Amino acid sequence: MNYKKALQITLLILASEIIYALPFVLIRIFRPTFLTAFEITNKDIGICFTLYGITAMISYFFGGLIADRYQPKYLMSIALFLTSLGGFTWVCYPSLSTLYLLYIYWGVTTIMLFWSPLIKATRLWGDKKKQVFAFGILEGGRGIVAAVIGTIGVIIISSIIFDEDSSQVLLQNAMNQVYLITSILVMFIALLMLLLPDFGDTSKITTTNTNRYNILKALRYPVIWILMVIILTSYIGYRVADIFTQYASDIYGYSPQESAELGTFFSYLRPIVSLFILFFARHANPSKWLIIGFSIMSVGSLLLVLNKDIFHLSLLLPIACSVIGAYTLRVLYFTVLQEAKISITITGTVVGILSVIGFSPDIFLGPIEGYYLDEVGGILGFQYLFIFFLVSSLIGLLASILFYNSITTKNKILST
Repeated sequence: MNYKKALQITLLILASEIIYALPFVLIRIFRPTFLTAFEITNKDIGICFTLYGITAMISYFFGGLIADRYQPKYLMSIALFLTSLGGFTWVCYPSLSTLYLLYIYWGVTTIMLFWSPLIKATRLWGDKKKQVFAFGILEGGRGIVAAVIGTIGVIIISSIIFDEDSSQVLLQNAMNQVYLITSILVMFIALLMLLLPDFGDTSKITTTNTNRYNILKALRYPVIWILMVIILTSYIGYRVADIFTQYASDIYGYSPQESAELGTFFSYLRPIVSLFILFFARHANPSKWLIIGFSIMSVGSLLLVLNKDIFHLSLLLPIACSVIGAYTLRVLYFTVLQEAKISITITGTVVGILSVIGFSPDIFLGPIEGYYLDEVGGILGFQYLFIFFLVSSLIGLLASILFYNSITTKNKILST
């Protein structure tokens, strides 16, 4: 790997994780402390995620079209800078209504100008034969960045929170320090992104066709429809992991610090899983490993459903299976674009279309979690969510089998 490519993937890794730290990663790791500090309920944060998701759904589509017309690095740099401004707003103790507006704003900055350019840049970086390597490095690196962010946050929280009776002001100050540091880092990465070498010859990676032509061309790929279901169900698994720290706190009695440490611990599984996929799947069909990922996630969700009533297992085992499956799928689901022979010039458009459906849980999952955790409550509320998680995982497993068979059949026809 030469210096140019090393610099490109390093900046992609840093940018792709830290931009989502502000709206998602920090809450995932510090959820119990976050809710207590700002007197926000699960329903409130669920509404934030829904507003983000609605905005993101629109942004995915138009962002995909934009990504096929400009160099990715410029779009990503603008996105990072604008996102960091939202982080500084957070430090000013926003009201709940301001928080809702902030998540709408983040839905535009982190998606329309960033997501499709990121996927397209990663695909270009990996060339035709190194897609698993490219996305594995990206996802593994993102996991390391998330874990480091979590570790730094735990250190800050630990240095300020001395016991369970710590005042709300202390909790707020601790969380605001985490958000301030993260916002500064996001802005710094935005400036560095401008220094990146271009991702290939602009004339060869962008399109001059109309948006309508590109959309219709993308929709003519039959596997696109199956891949929508695969991304949708795998993303549900990834987002359900947001409540695992709260599950440990509410059901197993973990303290806020212990919950944060648990979230950080599982963040370190992400790069480990990515490295495992790189080692074992880099020369295999990515679609085959989608089946493996969904199988592991299905086992984890089943253990979560049955754990308290039947198995009485350690909390670590069912959660570990769930996140390992989810992290495996995150490495793989965009690597199959090359396997499916999707043209590079419409990658952004395809990613935008896939993402509209695939990441729609950002709209509906937050309110579902808020209802079952706040209204139903207790172990029963969590189990209802885990049943939903299990059904979704099984649907994804069936879709991945169908996708693999479709790709295999098509390749056999082309080879004869």
